[in-house]
Order: sequence, then C-alpha cells, then structure tokens
Amino acid sequence: MQNSTGTPDRKNDSQEKDSGQSDAKKTADSTLPTVVVEAKNTGEAAGYVAKRSITATKTDTPIIEIPQSISVVTRNEMDMRSVQNFTEALRYVPGVTVDQFGFDGRGFEYLYMRGFNALTTANFRDGMSNAAQGLFFNSFITDTYGLERVDVLRGPSSVMFGRGDAGGIVNRVTKRPTAAPIREVEFQYGNFDRKRFAADLGVANKDGTIMMRLVTTALDSDTQVRYPNTGGDRAHNERFYIAPSITFRPTVATTITLMGDVLNNRSGSSPFYITAPDGRFTNVLQSDPKFSRYAQNQGSFSYQLEHHFNEMLTVRQNFRHAFQKGTFQDLFSLGFNNPEQPTLADRGTYATNERLSQTVLDTHLQAKIATGLVSHTLLLGADWNQTNASMRYYEGYTSDYVVPGIDIANPVYSQPVLRPDLLLQNAKQRIDQLGFYIQDQLKYDNWILTLSGRYDRLRTKDSDLLSESATRNKDSAFTGRAGLTYLFTNGIAPYFSYSQSFMAQPGVDANGKPFDPTRASQFEAGVKFQPVGGRSLYTVAFFDLTKTNALSRDPSDPSGAHLMQIGEVRSRGVELEGRGELLRGLNAIGTFTYQDVDNMKDTDFRGKRPIQVPTTMASGWLDYSFGALGYEWLKGFGLGGGVRYTGFTFNEEGNISTTPSFTLFDATLRYERGPMSFNINASNIFNDSYIATTNFNRYYLGTLRTVIGTLTFRF
Repeated sequence: MQNSTGTPDRKNDSQEKDSGQSDAKKTADSTLPTVVVEAKNTGEAAGYVAKRSITATKTDTPIIEIPQSISVVTRNEMDMRSVQNFTEALRYVPGVTVDQFGFDGRGFEYLYMRGFNALTTANFRDGMSNAAQGLFFNSFITDTYGLERVDVLRGPSSVMFGRGDAGGIVNRVTKRPTAAPIREVEFQYGNFDRKRFAADLGVANKDGTIMMRLVTTALDSDTQVRYPNTGGDRAHNERFYIAPSITFRPTVATTITLMGDVLNNRSGSSPFYITAPDGRFTNVLQSDPKFSRYAQNQGSFSYQLEHHFNEMLTVRQNFRHAFQKGTFQDLFSLGFNNPEQPTLADRGTYATNERLSQTVLDTHLQAKIATGLVSHTLLLGADWNQTNASMRYYEGYTSDYVVPGIDIANPVYSQPVLRPDLLLQNAKQRIDQLGFYIQDQLKYDNWILTLSGRYDRLRTKDSDLLSESATRNKDSAFTGRAGLTYLFTNGIAPYFSYSQSFMAQPGVDANGKPFDPTRASQFEAGVKFQPVGGRSLYTVAFFDLTKTNALSRDPSDPSGAHLMQIGEVRSRGVELEGRGELLRGLNAIGTFTYQDVDNMKDTDFRGKRPIQVPTTMASGWLDYSFGALGYEWLKGFGLGGGVRYTGFTFNEEGNISTTPSFTLFDATLRYERGPMSFNINASNIFNDSYIATTNFNRYYLGTLRTVIGTLTFRF
C-alpha cells in the first residue's frame, strides 16, 4: 500500500498493486477486516503516459474523468530527456511558458501558466502547498532527481489546495520507499565542465512493513555566463541535495511515511547583460565575479498518514514544515550618466538577508458510498497553511560608498566592491490561512459530476521594523468548482467546468506595501480521448480565465526584482496535447497553445498584453527504442528528438518593443545493456543564440547548447 501521494518506482501497474496487496496481507492483523488497498498516484504510468492522478481531486481518479486540463511528466520522460532543472521538465507541456529570463543558474524556477506568473504560486509538493515566497528573492527550489513525476493542473485550483493561483498548480511528487529494492548510481559530465553524482537507494524488510529510501545528488559546474575580457571566467554553481524517507506499515490498514530533505545551493552570478545606449546587446554582464553571490540553504520534514477504517472510509493527514535561509548580493545597472564617458554604465549594489518558513497541515476523510444508481466519492477536509518571511534589504547609496561603473567598450571585472550597508527595508510578513473544503464525485451511468466547495479564512501581519509599525489584515472567501464529464465507450470524454481561486499574495512592492489577495474564475470546455487498451492520451481544451489584482514587474525599480499590482487580467485560448506510444517502441509528445492575454482594467496598460507572455507556443518530441525491431544487435539503442517554438513577447507593459520568436531543437541518444545505461542529451543542438526577453534596460540571453552524458548503473 502507498500513502495518498505514493508513487512506486519502475514497475508496471499490475505488479505495483499485486505486490502492495500481497505485502499487506502478510502483515494483516487477524482482528481487522480484509481491505483492498490500491497504490495512490501511481498514475499507471506507461512510458510518457499516466492514466491516473490525485492532484486535481485529492482522490485517486482516472485523468480522463477529471473535468480540467492536466498533464503529467513521468519519471521515464525526465530520464529520457535528461532533465537537469525543474523548468526543463515542463518544456513539452501546453499552456506553460518556462525560462522567461533565459538561462538562470541560480535555481529560480521561472514559469508562466496560461499567461500568469507562477514562479512560486504554482509550487506544490506531494499535494501540499510549497508556494511560500520571501520578501525579495527567497523561494523554495527543486532538485528534479528527487521527483517521481510532475503533475501540471491548469486553471484555478485553490478549491482543494488553498493557495492555488489562476494559472494552476504544479505538483511535484517525491520519490518515496517501495517494496522493491532500488539500487541506482549515476555519473554525469557535460559542457561548461558540468559534473554531477547522484544515487537512489532503497531497501525493505521481507514482509514489506518497513521500507527505506535515500536519494542524493552533488553538482559542481561552470555555466554559460561568461565574463568578457577575463580570460574565460564563468559563473560557478554548486548544489548538494539529500532526501531520506521511511515508510511503516504497522497493519494492513495503516501506512505512515516520514520524509526529509536538505538542499544547499550556491551560484556566482545573475545572467543579466547591459543594454548599450543605442539599444544594442553588449555581451557585458552587470555583475562582478568577486562580488555577486546567491546562497540558499533549505530543508523540510514531512509525514503522511493514511488509515482505512473499512472499504468505505479512509482518513489521511499530511504535514510538512519547510524552511530556507538566503543571503544574496549583486550589482545592477543605473544607465549611462557621464557625457565624458558615454560607454561607462553606472551601477548600484544591493544585498539581502532573508529567512522563510512554511508549515502546512491537511486532514481529510474520504467516503465511498452509493445512493440508488448514483455512486459517490465524498471528501471532507480542512487545511492550515502558515508562512513566515523576514528580510533585511541593503543598498549602497551613502556618500562614502563608491560603486565602480563598468565600461561596455572595455569591461574590467574583479573590481573591489564593498557589501552595501544602507538598510532600506527591515520587514517581516506572516500569512495564516485556514480552509475547509468538501467535494463529491458523483457517477451515474456514463455521467460524472464533480462538485467542490471551500471556505478560506485569511490573516496577515506585515511589520516594518524600521518605522516600528505593523499592518494587520483579515479576509475570507468562498470558492467553488463544478465539472461535468461524459464517458463514451470508445474512450472519448467531453467535459465542461467552472472553477474559482482565492490566494494571498506574499511579498511587498517597492514602497513596502503588501499586496492584496487575488481572485480568479475560469470556464473551460474540452475533450479527452484515451483509446481503449492503448497507451496514449489526447486532449483539447478551450478556456476563458480572469484574474484580479494581478502582479507585474515594476518598471520603476532598476533592480528588476520588485513587483506591482496592475488590476484585472483576462486570458482566453486553446491548448492541444497528445502523449502516447504510437507504435511499439515509438513514444511521442505533441503540444500547441494559443492564448490571448489582456490587461482589462488598469488605466495605464488597459488592452495591453502582459510582458513575457507569448501568444503562440508549440512543441513536439519523438523517441524510438530500436529493440522493438527485433534485431539483437540493435537491442538497447534508442534515439529521440524534439522541437520547441515560442512566439514573440512584449518587453514592457506599454507593448512598445518585442522580443522575436525562436525555435529550438533537442536530441538524445542512449544505449542500455544489462544493469548499465548511457545517455547523451543535447538541448538547443544548433546552439542558436537567442534573446529570451529584453526589459529593465537589460538583455536576458537564452540557454545555449547544452550537451550532457549520463552513465547509470542499476544493480
């Protein structure tokens, strides 16, 4: 038996369920009734396709029955594409825009969902919010090697999860103990002198009542961020991650899983390039290798408890406490202000000391009952989510503090720069959210009606320690979701849904003012098709989504880190996705997104498209295992390739200038023999030098060609 978000590893679905049930029977207490226990959130993953998910409903539900758009990135797909960071995992998902600021080795997981910024708001882990955000830079980051799968639920989703934003949520499902032994060691080397070691080890006792797993990685790498005129100096990244977990099965009906993790991340530079006075790209970094530092230490502890009273009633409780400490310092460009030296860009400095913690507790009761010809899956629950953030923000503007400029015609780096000492902000923020929710999934014949409702009570306290003042706010909201699905016998399932969201928005603007909560509502209609007995899933979805109190980058802030509220934004469009095995050994992914996103109310930007939001995106991936041909000498070989297209975007809220569209190509080659496998993966294989965006008087260079070789041993 797995807990509510458990994901058995590298086994087919019937084996997972049979193994889980046989283990449970061996340890059954003779005084307890026989209970059928199913593995939760296995997704029945076959290749690139998952058939089930708990992310949308908190119940183990076939994806074809969920009246909302959902995509699943399986562990198999992440391995095939040699995914190295979290945003890479989402490159072939419709409705999701990743890497808006191009290459960024600092660990920030930039993404937009249906046109809305989801950098932290979409961050969920194992069905619980991990969407805590610091007051400037701090936010939780992900090591993808520690994930079993990624579920992407698009559209307002806070009815079940509390802090889901308008664009949706991205649920990261953690690797956890299994009854089958796991022994995997991985060695990796790539360009920019990338070196990484990873290990995934799991054991269990004979009767499966105690299972343990340890996942760890260590990374040491240079990056594409290169300082000119320095002999090739590059920004450096280091990361260490370790995640132990243990599962107890004291009885046939009870499962307890304890999980912890620690992640230390160090990065040497922000990849921001200064714009020349005439608007040209200069290839001159605004940072300095001796000064710019990004350091994050984070960790968490969680438990997941599941108990089956009988075949009808199940109770689950999930808990996590996560914390992070960050210290950051960097330079930013202030423009060209010296007529005698027209190529000299002035610079300022900033530094922050930040702390962030989040505690989440979710308890719910599930009941499976029938009333006449209608079957019900009822869910009744409550969750509590508390976030604490603090920040001390410094800049170097005192009269005796000198920040050296940078000459774009002859840049000189490793100049002496002191850490700034002018304290401009000393703030704390606490957000308490308590929610109560109820859901009923009703089935009658081929009809499925999903009804959900939620009440949230929100309390916030923002403290300005410089002025010794505090602001307290209270808010509450009712949100709901209703969806109707019809299942045809040939695997076609049309659906229609309406959903809402309500979310507190962490952080403050450039003036220290906290943001107002945001609300969103969406109509969605679509069709899902899952061929009977097949290993594929095809979806098309039309949506009309509106969000209030939306945030955007503040153009008056030269550091580019502060946000501002711009009012109401509407997003309408269509998404198409196909994932599956077209032929034996041939897996494919195809996606297309069209989204029309407009500012609806702000007087300055009404009718304008938000920055960094493309109208059109498309992607395709094919992967073939040559062993399917039946030739012994080809057994173990595989080849894959993909293409990604991103349409043009606007660079400022007034929609004055644009960043052109770009198309990138990826490829992979692998060989497997016995316990060993070798994979060579290349992204942007033609090394197209493209600009991801241009704003805040800076250029953001896209990710250049990355080639990585991975040697894996399973024993």
